[in-house]
Amino acid sequence: MTASLRPAMALLLCAVGAWAGGPGWSSEDLWEWRQPRDARISPDGRRVAYLEDWNDRASNATYTSLWLVSAGEKEPRQLVDGPVRAQSPRWSPDSTRLAWSSSQGFLNVLTVDTSKNTSIEVKALALAWSPDGQSIAFTTRVPPPKVPPAWAPASILSWLVLQPRAHTGVFVIPATGGAWQTITPPDFDAVGEPAWMRDGKSIVVASADGQIYSFRLSDGVARKLTSDGNRNDHPMPSPDGSKIAWMATEGGLHSYSVRKMYVMNADGSRVKPVAAALDRDPVNPQWSSDSRTIYFVADDAGSTHVYASRNDSTVRQVTQGVERLRGFSLADNGRAAAVRTGAQAVEVVTFPVDMPPPATTVIAAPMAKLLAERETAAVEELRVPSAGKSIQAWLTRPPHFDAARKYPLLLDIADDPRRMFGPEFSLRAQVFAARGWVVLRVNPRGAPGYGEEFGRLLSTRYPGDDADDLLAGVEFVVAKGGIDERRLAVRGGLVAAWILGHSDRFGAVVVRRPIVDFTLMGERAAQWMGALPWENPEQYTRRSPINYAGNWKTPTLVLADTPDAQSDEFYAALQHRKIDSAMVRIPDWSKPAAQIAELDATLAWLASHLP
Repeated sequence: MTASLRPAMALLLCAVGAWAGGPGWSSEDLWEWRQPRDARISPDGRRVAYLEDWNDRASNATYTSLWLVSAGEKEPRQLVDGPVRAQSPRWSPDSTRLAWSSSQGFLNVLTVDTSKNTSIEVKALALAWSPDGQSIAFTTRVPPPKVPPAWAPASILSWLVLQPRAHTGVFVIPATGGAWQTITPPDFDAVGEPAWMRDGKSIVVASADGQIYSFRLSDGVARKLTSDGNRNDHPMPSPDGSKIAWMATEGGLHSYSVRKMYVMNADGSRVKPVAAALDRDPVNPQWSSDSRTIYFVADDAGSTHVYASRNDSTVRQVTQGVERLRGFSLADNGRAAAVRTGAQAVEVVTFPVDMPPPATTVIAAPMAKLLAERETAAVEELRVPSAGKSIQAWLTRPPHFDAARKYPLLLDIADDPRRMFGPEFSLRAQVFAARGWVVLRVNPRGAPGYGEEFGRLLSTRYPGDDADDLLAGVEFVVAKGGIDERRLAVRGGLVAAWILGHSDRFGAVVVRRPIVDFTLMGERAAQWMGALPWENPEQYTRRSPINYAGNWKTPTLVLADTPDAQSDEFYAALQHRKIDSAMVRIPDWSKPAAQIAELDATLAWLASHLP
């Protein structure tokens, strides 16, 4: 931190202390938080394995343990503990063994009933069992050959930047350990998980070029199964081996495109869309055991549901709850597992997919004790009119909210990456609510979960139209009453920076790693804008928030990366305009302590400017 920032940071730390304590949630609860994910049900439906992320205060690191729940057991059994990051748990076809990889560089194969474990020295990224259970396909990073060009003199070799980069290859290894078999050529870059065809003679996998390939194990012969302008991924062969389902996102320069699901014959012929009328993004496709139905999850208007699509492309919604589902997997008997989050629940559940509506069973709830000990604020759904659209928003009020009182309001923006808010538990919102803030989270135009038309409404005016929706949400909540209009704040990235130059409605702003100069951002700008900045730099410069610095008035805290040229430019402009401002550099945003510092700094800044 520069010397000029130390007084501002001291002010922040003093204010943080003033906020400490209280019966509700606090930033320190992040150390106790345990997040389940990647629930995997065994093919016979009798067991569920899942991962659990947890934060270690001593090492300031996040680790991932592996848990198992069996039918008839009251409590989950921990399989992997300690300072390790387990990933990719996958069941053998006969449901007797569980494979997973670890951050320590091992591929582990556990025989569940005997607890016998085989560790193979492999840094695997993704795993897939062969149909006979004898082998495991995996992906791993392959470093490029460090061969300098012939023209380079010896004096510059230590400084020379070589063009080749590491790629991800596909390999096969016996489940008991042994020599690797290389499946993909050196110039192939795999994306996602490999998948075995039913006969065990070939493997299908997506490539970084956006297409799906099949590789024959006997001789390595490759076949390109897709050949289009789409970004194709996640191939999933049917149990009978006759078809392959996969996901595809339309190519081209669009701010947003709905992912689509397709099915083709095993040889790549007779391609046809599946669930084409749904207009939502399918995730985690799973075939039924009879190869007639594909089940998947998709976000829709704040919630996540399981859907089923048959070969005739008809779609049936399986689940109906106001909830979010992640890590969906399906057993041969039609029972599914997933991680479910709601306003006051974070749990692993199972349910049948062939019984409408399905009866859900909670099999693990690692956060139940902490949730019971904390006072959790309720979450309310809102529908906000804006520019002829109905914009969905979610409001978290402080516990024991009294409409006769006046509370400060925080507009919390998610724009990096753009995502959909829903009824799920949000520790950040709960921390602010416990400090007396009403928290507004809005899904403006351009947000996923509302269809392709809604997602593409920002193609020519981003940021701008989405900011209008966010501001409409603020006015909607203010009109409902209970809000102190003198204490309105906004937190976000690019869009918060944009609002700073287009509205004087707020008394304090917190800008998190803003994008302020699109011409410097390359692929990151393309992600936001749907095009490359050098193709039309005038458009990007014209929409840049920093061009409106002349309108800035509001006290602003900048939360910056290390290094962070964009935040530096933004903060320099604030200082030049003599705006009450400070910048805090956070060295590693992935560390738990950094996430806590971000929350504490934000709370302190708001407390000092909106007392």
